[in-house]
Amino acid sequence: KNQNDNHGKKSIDFLFSTSGYCIGLGNLWRFPYLCFENGGGAFLIPYLLFTCVFAIPMVILETSFGQSFRSGVIRSWKIIPIFKGTRIAFAQMVANLYASSSYIIIMTWITKYLVSSVSSNLPWTSCENQWNTKHCVSLLSSHNSTNNVTLFELRISAAEEFWSHEVLGKSRGLEHVGSLRPDLVLYLSLIWISGYFVTFKGIKWSSKVFYVTATLPVVLIIVVTIRGCTLDGAWEGLRFYLYPDLSKLMNFKVWITAAEQVTYSIAVGNGMLLFLASFNKRNQNFCRDALIIAAANAVTSFISGLAVFSSLGFLATKLNTTMAAVASFGPGLVFIAYPQSISLLPFPQVWSFLFFLILLLLGFDSQFVQVEYLVNFFIDGSKRIRSRRWNREILVALLCLFNFLIGLSMVTEGGIYVFEIFNRYGVAGWCIFLLSGCELVAISWFYGLDIHFKEIESMIGTTRGKFLLKMSWKFISPVICMVVVVISFSGFKLLRIGSYLYPPWAQCLAHLVSVSTVIAIPVYAVYIKLK
Repeated sequence: KNQNDNHGKKSIDFLFSTSGYCIGLGNLWRFPYLCFENGGGAFLIPYLLFTCVFAIPMVILETSFGQSFRSGVIRSWKIIPIFKGTRIAFAQMVANLYASSSYIIIMTWITKYLVSSVSSNLPWTSCENQWNTKHCVSLLSSHNSTNNVTLFELRISAAEEFWSHEVLGKSRGLEHVGSLRPDLVLYLSLIWISGYFVTFKGIKWSSKVFYVTATLPVVLIIVVTIRGCTLDGAWEGLRFYLYPDLSKLMNFKVWITAAEQVTYSIAVGNGMLLFLASFNKRNQNFCRDALIIAAANAVTSFISGLAVFSSLGFLATKLNTTMAAVASFGPGLVFIAYPQSISLLPFPQVWSFLFFLILLLLGFDSQFVQVEYLVNFFIDGSKRIRSRRWNREILVALLCLFNFLIGLSMVTEGGIYVFEIFNRYGVAGWCIFLLSGCELVAISWFYGLDIHFKEIESMIGTTRGKFLLKMSWKFISPVICMVVVVISFSGFKLLRIGSYLYPPWAQCLAHLVSVSTVIAIPVYAVYIKLK
């Protein structure tokens, strides 16, 4: 791959491209529901701690390594024989392949909400639709019950029924996959077609889009947050979010989940930051960028938490129930909380359309940087592909088609259960920490930190905090990775969504997904050692 200074002529391009990738649906969609599941305010403590102790040093390591060689992921790793090029890069490629296949499903759900916003009445605000049940409660009503729901009956908000019955058509479990959802299939195909035309020109052109899509969503989230904080009962939700129950910190699951969310949202360990940094100018100040990216990521997550929990407090008050019972656990939480808050704004259809449009564009940032990574992986790794005419255009089309076919399994009536396997085991969890650990060991112990710091000083001059970075890269961060992997196995818990427990064969499949991500690294390392 021939890379030149034109790729990084403006240092702000890298900052916006990386921020656009890191600040995405992981902050607005994944963080709130994991925070809800893991004790609210108690979750913030390990989240911020891992951001400072683990994420920031990892961002500096990956960006400095990529910027140093400026030659793509495969060629960068070729300097370390035991982690030779295609081996660690292959493991990271598999992780990104799983991510690109599942991440776009969230965008498909968003598109469903976007289209539904173009109506005289937002469909998730009433109980008069064909998918509603007798337990439905419309929160726009001045009363705490509608549709003849008595105090002794189960109450479900109209927004939750829209999500479960109309968006997902949710089946009883993975054993009941059901039929494809035609509207979701249509939206999925349209997103991939749009993505093809965004991606095939390359990251140089795509980075210009990030100036808009990385900033406008944050503005709209702030508007939704302000409105949410003024709702009746919002303080109950905010108290759950801001006042930690310190006893929750005794649970290892809270710490492990916080660490997993940090790696997911800032995207360390999957080679993406290394790839983006390879487009930088030689003298790009990656230390400054790492601090900005980590701070922006944490602030965005915190603000989105305010928006969601204020809305949940309102829902609990209207339904006369507790925070724990107000909405189902899992990935659908924010698709209930955000729409409900938006419906209470003036001209809700306008705000809803703008919000989900910007959210969709924000998803494009992350989604098609992943596709760009995959395209460059195959072009860099194969002389045969490089020699083909129209190689890039054809490869992008094949990758989009392949991911679309995988995505079809997640837009069925049982698709949410397939999605959670990829979400929990393919793009997050112990496999990403194992990849991060391999990166740390490869650069710190095999390549050598003295050599790497000479490269850093040749790029940006003397680095403050050199001793702390060395201690983190050589000892602290590898230990964190090892501890997370060990605890993930020793504290093994069966996969479930709400009250649904996955069958044994699905539990095995989920762990095979994780193993398939990292298996190339130890197998090849043993082969090299024996040889």
